[in-house]
Amino acid sequence: MRLTRLSLEQYRSYAAAELHPDPGLTIIAGPNGAGKTNLLEAIWVAVTGRSNRAAADHELVRHGAPWARIRLDLSDEHLNPSRVELVVPGVEAGPEVRKRLLVNGLSRRPSSLTETVRAVLFRPEEMLLLVGPPSDRRRFLDGILTQSDRRAARDLVDLARVVAQRNALLRAIRADEAQPAQLDFWDEQLVTIGSRLMAARVAVVARLAERIGALHAAVAAGDEGDEGAGEVRLEYLDSLRDAWPERASMAAAGELEGPFRTRLAEVRQKEIWNGSTLVGPHRDDLRVELAGRDVASHASRGQQRTIILALKLAETELLAADRNSADTGGADETAQPVVLLDDVFSELDAERAARALELLMQRGQVLVTMADLSTLPKRHRHSVAVWQVDAGQLRLAPRVA
Repeated sequence: MRLTRLSLEQYRSYAAAELHPDPGLTIIAGPNGAGKTNLLEAIWVAVTGRSNRAAADHELVRHGAPWARIRLDLSDEHLNPSRVELVVPGVEAGPEVRKRLLVNGLSRRPSSLTETVRAVLFRPEEMLLLVGPPSDRRRFLDGILTQSDRRAARDLVDLARVVAQRNALLRAIRADEAQPAQLDFWDEQLVTIGSRLMAARVAVVARLAERIGALHAAVAAGDEGDEGAGEVRLEYLDSLRDAWPERASMAAAGELEGPFRTRLAEVRQKEIWNGSTLVGPHRDDLRVELAGRDVASHASRGQQRTIILALKLAETELLAADRNSADTGGADETAQPVVLLDDVFSELDAERAARALELLMQRGQVLVTMADLSTLPKRHRHSVAVWQVDAGQLRLAPRVA
């Protein structure tokens, strides 16, 4: 699917706006604070059902407006049109205005939208992916799962609920307001859901690992010195520890349930003392090594950025690849994702930016925001669609021959 039109009403800084992206590369330019990021966020919200910036949906609605509307017009390689429409209620919305998602006029759940369109979002903050907290790397893996595995997407929501309920019970036990035996029900919920998620993440890491070597070499090609030297290795670091000694291999969810129960039994008293759940996917991490050394502590900043670009390229490939769906019982059709780059080039040197952009454009439609057009790789500065944003107004700039 290719995005042919983005239409906004009462969204963030826009009373109304329309963007018509090119099939290949589209630039969204303007000064900082003009509203460039809002456009990419709107696409991401419509595709995934959630914002990467807002804590609550009503923050997406223009101040004083009762609701916001996002429309995505899409077309596949056979020119078959589709339309995605998302309405988000604001603070002042009446009871009749509810959040709703329509695909071709029919009400749908956000988790089902990946059958129609997928997206990859790359923000400057992700340049810290490898040195930031484990939650950043879990979010990276889960971002792939939510668009490629419906069951995992549901499990992520259920896991958050189970962990919250279990934590509340642990605190009650610590305060002598509940009995440890009451944990049994929530333990089983955690084991069942958590084992499925761990297995799903391990599978994603294995698929990323299959691609990371070639992509890392492609991004690093031509760098001076040993910038890209060495093999990149990925490892899923679970919280089961010695209870799952074969953690580096592929595993089915059923194979993890026994070790999961064992580990929970080992830490029960510590969990009660802390009042929090210490075992599960919400505590896991992704380890990335270059030439056998942890990149977070041993790789240069340039090496880290090269690896991160390779990881995002691998994410793009995974979302574009055929996959078997447990919900449909068959293989889904290959679909190129829409790639959203939010001011990323300001964080990259010219050579690495040029290589990354070429590789991304081979894998999907690309929309890029930037405050300074000089950061765009030279070969793309002419004859490319540039949309100018200023004070909530969006217009297509004349093309330069």
